[in-house]
Amino acid sequence: GLGAGLVGLLMAVISCGGVLGAGLGNPLARRLGSGRALLLTKAGATPCALLIPLGAPGWRVALVVLGGLCVGVGIVAGNVISSSFTQAYTPADLFARTNATTNVFNYGMMPVGALLGGALAVALGIRGGMWVMTGILPLTAMFIMFSPLRRIRELPTGPPAPEGGRGTARISGPAGP
Repeated sequence: GLGAGLVGLLMAVISCGGVLGAGLGNPLARRLGSGRALLLTKAGATPCALLIPLGAPGWRVALVVLGGLCVGVGIVAGNVISSSFTQAYTPADLFARTNATTNVFNYGMMPVGALLGGALAVALGIRGGMWVMTGILPLTAMFIMFSPLRRIRELPTGPPAPEGGRGTARISGPAGP
């Protein structure tokens, strides 16, 4: 096995993928278009997760690092692009509720995934559980690949105008709880 210090170092290196992705999201969106960049970052990075269960002591530790780095870059860069879209598209009076709902869903899935991963590790062994969980990640990209997003260069910058073409469409509701 690997010592605790080396595992910590490898986790730190893998985490740099998120930092790199945070810096790449907006430049990618400007160069490729926000729609294409979102497609590339989300769907392009997820197959790299399949490198992670291939890891083992020796040179194969590099597969874990490479897979983790690429997934981190893609997911975080995609999050920057999708968050920018949400901020631009969502009417100001609905933004807090939209953001809260998104966060509840995203963060709420983390314990579900952890429980599922743990149950799979008990049933199939650690490597088997990792194969199942990392195998699911590329499948999530199918939602994006087969959506209208694959034909869009730029994501909309605001809600569509109401019929008649004047103003910005707004959905109003109560301002708070």
